[in-house]
Amino acid sequence: MRLAAVGDVHGREFFEPFREALGAIEEPDLLLLAGDLTDHNKIEEFGEVVAAVKDRVSCPVVCVFGNNEWTSDHEKYRKKFDLLFLDDEDRRFEIGGKAIRVIGSTGSLDEPTWWQRTNVPGIAAEYERRIERLDQLLSGNDFRLLLTHYPPTFATMGGEKEAWRPQLGSRRLEKVVMRRKPNVVVHGHVHKGIPFAELRGPPTLESFGDEHRPIPVYNVAFPVTRAVTVFEA
Repeated sequence: MRLAAVGDVHGREFFEPFREALGAIEEPDLLLLAGDLTDHNKIEEFGEVVAAVKDRVSCPVVCVFGNNEWTSDHEKYRKKFDLLFLDDEDRRFEIGGKAIRVIGSTGSLDEPTWWQRTNVPGIAAEYERRIERLDQLLSGNDFRLLLTHYPPTFATMGGEKEAWRPQLGSRRLEKVVMRRKPNVVVHGHVHKGIPFAELRGPPTLESFGDEHRPIPVYNVAFPVTRAVTVFEA
């Protein structure tokens, strides 16, 4: 199964190189969009990115919301665009005789940003609830792919400053990932990160017999990759 993934196009900021990169890939079986397709909630520019995607691929497209697709307008995005948005939800696909379950979420931060603390009451509690929800969704032994905007690990932070990392991703969610062991993790958001890392941890009862399998983590933020990430699952 060929998967393609990208995030953080940020509307017109990276639109032209994104469109070129999209044209360079072979048709995937599934395309994953990791949020921040637009910037500052500019719905028109989100639409331009989606149109470029639809012009290029005919496969199913799964999208999660980034912090630049504002929560107050999520329903507008759902109604306006023919995409499968996963917001702390999952969806199962069967492609070429192989099943894959995609768990999608904006993700969580260990520390809300100053703007969030100022403008989004209860955001810290929401992040905790989201971790609990993802813990539930990630359970099982089927082939699972976790798609988030915020990175559920610090492993792909790369050049991001240490002091800022709790406001860019979540080690608390990483603990869930390490325990539930999805087969693949895909995220965006960190622009100074690295494109790939592997998570490895001690064996657990849930992962008995499979404890040595690393979890591949793809950072598909376009400012990092300058490409649409393609991989086999």
